Amino acid sequence: MKKFLVALAFAAAAPVAMTASAPAALAQDKAEGEFKIPTPPEGKGQVIFYRTGGISGAALGCAVFDAGAEDKLSSLGAGKYFVLVSDPGPRSFTVKSLEAKDAMTLEIEEGETQFVRCKIKAGFMSGRADIAPSNESEFRSKYKTAKLVDADDMSAEVKAMNYPQ
Repeated sequence: MKKFLVALAFAAAAPVAMTASAPAALAQDKAEGEFKIPTPPEGKGQVIFYRTGGISGAALGCAVFDAGAEDKLSSLGAGKYFVLVSDPGPRSFTVKSLEAKDAMTLEIEEGETQFVRCKIKAGFMSGRADIAPSNESEFRSKYKTAKLVDADDMSAEVKAMNYPQ
C-alpha cells in the first residue's frame, strides 16, 4: 500500500514539475488547440526562426548566426523553432552548411514578430541550408504543435529568451 501511495504522489507531482521547466516561448492553448505567439517585450521586436521537417536533410542542422559572428545563435533541427528578441533596426543573419552559406537582412520593427524559414536543399556532397522570410500563416501551417529547439543547441542569449528561469 505504501508503494502505491508513493507512486501516486510521484504521478501527481510529475505534470507540475514538467510544467515548471517548460519553455515559455510559445505557450500551448489547450482550449483553442493552438499555440499563442507572445508579443515582444516593450521597445523590442522578435524573429521566430523555424525549420520545416521532412526527409530531405533530416540529419543536418541549420545553424543560424548573426552575420559576421563566429558563435551561432542556435541550430535548428527538423521541425524545430526558436525565438530571437532584438532591438529595432536592421539585423543580418547567415546559415552555414558544409557546401554553402546563405544570408538575409531583416528590418526589425518595435512590437513586431517576423518569421524566417530554414530549409535544407539538395547539394553536391551534402545538404545546403537556405533561409528566407516567411509569415505566420505559413509557420502555423507547418506546425500543429510547436517544438522548441533543445536548450543545449542555443547560445546563452537565445536560451535566456526561450527558457526563462
